[in-house]
Parts: sequence; structure tokens; C-alpha cells
Amino acid sequence: MLLTKTQILAGLQCEKHLHLALHHPEEAQPVITAAAVTGQVVERHARLEFPGAVLIERGASGTDPFQQTAHCMQDPAAPALFEAAFSDNEVAVFVDVLQRAGAGWDLIEIKAGTRVEDKHIEDVAIQARVLARAGIDLNRIFLMHIDSAFFYRGAHDYAGLFVREDITDRVRRHLSTIEADILRLQAVVAGPEPVRHVGSHCKKPWVCEFTAYCKARDADYPVSLLPNVRAPLVEQLLARGITDVREIPADVLASETHQRIRRITLDGVAERLPGAEKELNALAFPRYYLDFECIQFAIPVWAGTRPYDQLPFQWSCHVEQARGVMVHREFLDTSGSDPRRAFAEALLAVCGEAGPIIVYNQSFEKRIIAGLAAAFADLSEALLALNGRVVDLLPIVKRNYYHPDMKGSWSIKSVLPCLVPALRYDDELGGVQEGTQAQQAYFDLIGGELNAGAVERLRRDLLAYCALDTFAMVEIVRKLQGEVCE
Repeated sequence: MLLTKTQILAGLQCEKHLHLALHHPEEAQPVITAAAVTGQVVERHARLEFPGAVLIERGASGTDPFQQTAHCMQDPAAPALFEAAFSDNEVAVFVDVLQRAGAGWDLIEIKAGTRVEDKHIEDVAIQARVLARAGIDLNRIFLMHIDSAFFYRGAHDYAGLFVREDITDRVRRHLSTIEADILRLQAVVAGPEPVRHVGSHCKKPWVCEFTAYCKARDADYPVSLLPNVRAPLVEQLLARGITDVREIPADVLASETHQRIRRITLDGVAERLPGAEKELNALAFPRYYLDFECIQFAIPVWAGTRPYDQLPFQWSCHVEQARGVMVHREFLDTSGSDPRRAFAEALLAVCGEAGPIIVYNQSFEKRIIAGLAAAFADLSEALLALNGRVVDLLPIVKRNYYHPDMKGSWSIKSVLPCLVPALRYDDELGGVQEGTQAQQAYFDLIGGELNAGAVERLRRDLLAYCALDTFAMVEIVRKLQGEVCE
């Protein structure tokens, strides 16, 4: 069976993933990640550095990309090829850039990241193997990635945005390993569905589209749900036939958090300790429940920014002026211009000079505020004063509350349906239900290609999503302040 590079990489991450992709593709649930969208944008931009290159058509009616590649390689007027197609009858690959280099060729792989990673070496080694078998004379192999130190000064000047690192030696050293991997994966494809339990490998290095399929067939509380658990421990438990947290012997778990999760999961009843009520009732009024949404551009669009800077464009703030007296304020700039100063000024106007600012996982909001303070010297003192008022709800919840259905996670999306069952993200929201969708919605809004109706829908969905994040904190605090958990 002819395998693609993408299928082989899936198999290297998880053999079961590869088997399902080929034998049960109907079970896949497509995953759109920010990384996938970013990769497309970066590739389009990187291609500008190869003027005159020929794009090999893939999937076009009546066009064979393998034949077109062979034809273009014979044409000296083509300095480089995009998506050059090769097959050795076992594996098919499509090369990002194949550039003429004297009598031979250079292979250039484009990546949206900012450094060379081991997964990139595996990726390019598969390509190099196929090209070698096809008789292509490869001179050097490069990974073309973004320079994290690049500073965009505006005026569409992107000189120096990309770096090309020579990875020839690393790739060639990896060829024998890839050869063995391909033989192993071919046997996997021909055999029965591998046994593999849900774990961290379902998300790294890529999110698997068969996760729902595997979760439905795994234990109700898989041992991999234990937070920050070391892989060897999970493997040891699985080797002993222990697949569910409730089956783990008490003396196996050294972590107090793991022991707590096991105990509460066995009991089947939520645990709420009185510490939360005491801490939260001590907070003064007014209280500001705050949440930010940010965008990361691999290719900077606003002067004075760098690749992958966290750039805030939206905030929501539920202000509890006195117990039970609530007003909501929000900010969202979809003009396409740099929103940071307007964001900061509006935030300062709403938050005033006193009162706790309640967030969920403070490192994010405090980092964004510190970044704004660095960018706008005249607002710096006032912004940094906000950071001095921040109260992090996450550790309060983590110390004092756990429900078996949280399955090892204290994220707000895990806590909310357990502590406040009437309030759920999927039930309350439209097209924006999590952070990646929020980033994509903002990207689409400032792209200028949507009609008025689509703009209004996306804007409404963004506002609703961010507002629910802060209202969720309000409701969590209300429950933990004294009401009986359900």
C-alpha cells in the first residue's frame, strides 16, 4: 500500500492513528488548529522568496503531479518547484521547495515555527529517502523557518523574516531510522487494529482526529488523565492491565494530587473544602472578573511587533459593584488596526484604581498587561498597578474543589459544568466555543472578505464567548462562596 508522508508521521505519533486513517477514515473528526491555519499563511509568504518557481498542481482534473514534476525538472527555465511530487511505489511525498543548485537540487522544507525540532527531521528524512530512491541528486537540505527576533517596522518590509538552517547532516543520519520505521508501519497497516490507550500522545506533536473514537473505547477514567503524570508510570500501569484510575493501587501514586483524584473518583462524589468560601468571602468590592482574547500572527501585521507576539484585541469584564449587583463591560476592536492602545485605555477606565481583579490562571493576563505597559510608557504605571490587584481563581479552585467528571483537569471548561451544570460553553455559544476558534474568528473579521451579515455574526459570537468566560468565574465564585454544590 502506498503511504503518504502525512500518514507515516501520523504512524510515528501513534500506530493506531495510522491504522484508523487507512481502515476507518469515517471515524475521523476533522481538527482545525491555529497551527494548521498559520502554516498555510507562512507557506504562502515564504514562497515569495522564490521568484519564478513553478507550482505543481495537486488534485487538478487531468493533471498528474508526478509527471508534471518530471517535466518541470527538465526545463532549465524553472529555477525551483513548489509541491514537487515523488513516489518510490511505497511512499509518496510532496516537497515544499525543490530548488536548482548547479547540477543537483536543494530541498527546502518550510515550517511556521521558530526553530528546528526533532519532528521536522523525521518529516524531511521521509522526503529525502523517497527522492534518493527516485535518483534525485540532493546537494543540501534546509529548514526554512521564522526568525523569532525579527522586528516588523511596517511598510510591508519583511526582509529577514525567514531563516534557512542547513539540516543535511541531521537528516542523513536519520535515514536508516526512517527506513526501519516505514517497514514497521507497513506491517501495522497490514495487521489488526493496534491496542493504544488515550494519552498525551493524542495531542503531541499533533492533535489526532480519532481521539473521540478512542475515548469511547477506553476506560471511563483512563490512567493518563492524571495531570503531569510521567509516561513511564502510565506505561507500567497499562502493562499491569490497569487502565482506569479507580483500579490503581493506593500505594502506587506518590503525588498528593494524584491520590486525591483517585480517592474522589472512587467515591464518585465531588469534594468541596471550606477554604474557598473563606478566601473568596474575604475579597472586597468592587470585584472585576476579567478575561482577555489575543491573536498571534506568525507574519506580523502591525508595526512594532514580532512573530507570535500575544496581541490582545478583546476583553470582557463583569464588575460586581456589591454582592449581587453586577454590570458587564467589554471591548472588541475589529477595525484591523493595532488595537492595543485602545484596549489598554478602555481597560484602565473600567477597572478603576481599587478592587480585586479576578482571573483564571493569572500568568496569561498578567503577561499581557506587562506587555502593554512596556509598549506604552505613559500608561505603564497604571497598567502595572492592575497586575498588583490580580487574584487568581485557578489555585483557589484547585485547592478546594474536585469532581470526578473533571477528569484530572482544573480548566474553567472542565470545572464549570461540574460546579454550575446549568451553564455550559457548548449550550450557550454559537460559532466560537474555544480559544482557537476565537483567534480564527478575529483573523476572518479583520481580513476584509466577509459580508456584513457574516461580520455581525462573528462579532456577536466573539463577544458572547469572552463574556461567558468572565460570567463563568462569577458563577464559580458564587457557588464556592457558600451555596451547596450539585
